[in-house]
Amino acid sequence: MKSLLDIQKEVKELEATIQGAVNSLDCISREIQEIRTSNDNMEMDYDMIRMLAKNVPFANHPLAELEDGYACRIYIELLFSVMHMDTNGITEKMVFIQWILEESRLDMVLEDVYAESLELEKDVYFEIGELLNTEYRMFFIVDALIVANFVGKANEEATEYIGKLCTLMRTNASYIGNCIVLAKIALEQSVENIEIADMERVMPFIHKYEYCIMKDTIEKVELKCRVVCVDIDDDDLRADSSLEWLVGQGSMVNKGDVIAKYRRKQGPTQKAYASKNGKLFRFRLRKKKNSSTLSFFEDFFESYTRIGVISRPSDTEKEIKQWLKEKYGTDVTIESILDY
Repeated sequence: MKSLLDIQKEVKELEATIQGAVNSLDCISREIQEIRTSNDNMEMDYDMIRMLAKNVPFANHPLAELEDGYACRIYIELLFSVMHMDTNGITEKMVFIQWILEESRLDMVLEDVYAESLELEKDVYFEIGELLNTEYRMFFIVDALIVANFVGKANEEATEYIGKLCTLMRTNASYIGNCIVLAKIALEQSVENIEIADMERVMPFIHKYEYCIMKDTIEKVELKCRVVCVDIDDDDLRADSSLEWLVGQGSMVNKGDVIAKYRRKQGPTQKAYASKNGKLFRFRLRKKKNSSTLSFFEDFFESYTRIGVISRPSDTEKEIKQWLKEKYGTDVTIESILDY
């Protein structure tokens, strides 16, 4: 049972959190009021924006599955409010938001949603944590970061505004960090500037973001996180030798660990080393053969390729097997090598 001291401590922490949220609301309200004044004379070519949105190379935004029309409207209006904080590249940002509007179930035109975004009431900010469940909350933060950074690094006002929204949604630093990684991958459609550790953190749910991250980019992330460190054909080994695994299936390994040894037809025994930290999976690949062209002995003796994969600790054998099947093709049978 909690002591009175524990309860008092929790109450003080809650009061501090609520006060911080209230302070954020006061700042946001003042900023929105300034935006209303500065944007009064801003002219938009809405028809052009709608036309350009038809060419956005993405599809299937998750907002299409959100049945709560009010939550959907607030989601899009808040994206507009992020855009208002930094109007650099405003046309490009509005095209992206228009695409999301078209993907959603919201029966409103761009002009009306844009106008309403300038009239957001203070109460809306109290509601966003309830309106957007955990999954949609993450989608929103990623979309907000994309809008803010669409044509270059966001200004300080937009960055601070998104930070305040995250505070009101009660998100933690790790949660926000994952959103930043996903938004950066989406904006760059590249993994060149992304740390391996960051990619490994978002790998479990990156496929949910195919609406803004191209499939080939996701494949690059997977390739960075999953490495084939052993790929040896039995035919290349001595007749009296085979590859010997020194580490068990599903074991954790560190970069530089000796994981197997083998001897080719020519040369001494060699060692296979772990190329990175991670979880080791062992497989053998057998290609399907056209039996009509095989001799009796070729049909009788199977030839395998020994494969070792190092992946994320959370990967399963089934997931890696499917990944290998896509990597090597459908004419390959993949069998796990288990410990006996």
